[in-house]
Amino acid sequence: MGVLTKEQIIETIKRRKGLSREEIEEKIREISSREGISEHAAALMLAEELGVNLEGKEELLHIADLVPGMTGVNIVARVLRKYPPREYDKKDGSRGQVANLIVYDSTGKTRLVLWDGLVTKYYNELNPGDIIKIIDPSVREGRNGVELHANFRTRIIPNPEDPRAAEIPPLEEVRSYNYQRRKIGELMGGERFVEVRGTIARLYRVTVYDACPKCRRKVDYDPATDTWVCPEHGEVQSIKVTIVDFGLDDSTGYIRTTLFGDDAAELLGKDPEEIAEKLKELVDSGLTLREAGRKLAEEEFYYLLGREIVVRGNVVDDKFLGLMLKAFGWDEVDPEREIARARAELRKALADFM
Repeated sequence: MGVLTKEQIIETIKRRKGLSREEIEEKIREISSREGISEHAAALMLAEELGVNLEGKEELLHIADLVPGMTGVNIVARVLRKYPPREYDKKDGSRGQVANLIVYDSTGKTRLVLWDGLVTKYYNELNPGDIIKIIDPSVREGRNGVELHANFRTRIIPNPEDPRAAEIPPLEEVRSYNYQRRKIGELMGGERFVEVRGTIARLYRVTVYDACPKCRRKVDYDPATDTWVCPEHGEVQSIKVTIVDFGLDDSTGYIRTTLFGDDAAELLGKDPEEIAEKLKELVDSGLTLREAGRKLAEEEFYYLLGREIVVRGNVVDDKFLGLMLKAFGWDEVDPEREIARARAELRKALADFM
């Protein structure tokens, strides 16, 4: 490869590290002045310090390497889970479509967001367990860290020939615990890591709270200093966290279920900020926050009633509400998985009978 010009080096650093041109040029001037070398030599030194490969070879980036603003990147990851597409209002008044997937590699996990035509193009082809190569997505800051947003330049390649694919652990290994499928009528207080398949039969409330971005605990606002304070982490920049309470029925029983965070937001199909704004409007109209949460659930999210899902979590025996399922996550009902489960149970029953 020929010698790169200073301009080419700046563009490479900008693309790989997500830095602005002004930041890069300032760093180059600092190195040039400090080392007494030309700005071209300083640009080469800066690239070396930042770990930017100038040899023309593809950098094998991982999720842990991603920084908001990076461009021209590619990531190899396995699909952990996928959420159903939802509609949203575009600025021009038309309706768009967006779908979220959670993907992971050997260094961490992140959200992959598909917009509009890319939902139609890729969503149905991607399933949990699939290894994919995501080429040239936008790297953005999300509610819980870095996210990958597919755009018109992005390509997604299933089963890529890439050395990073061999590093990615199988789906079963990234699940911290094995959840046991139970019928609601059999549940008892204190059971941990259970999985329930049921139908959403009632909506109790939808609300949000201000939380610490590190531990997700509720934070308090201090008007004297105009800051949010976490009991564990001190002053923080708060984030909105969604809560949805609903009743789950599977014909053997009924249990109240509470879902938090991103999983709650994905089930509702609304961002926490949108929910917070709707709650504020209801409170401003004279309702208490509890009344607003109940009214919002009944009037805005009634379409969830009758939806069948799989929920995972722990069973607690509440002093006032009785048995409750504190949910860790949820999934759409996967027919193939349910058939495989039924076959396994049938084989076991036959073996026990014989």
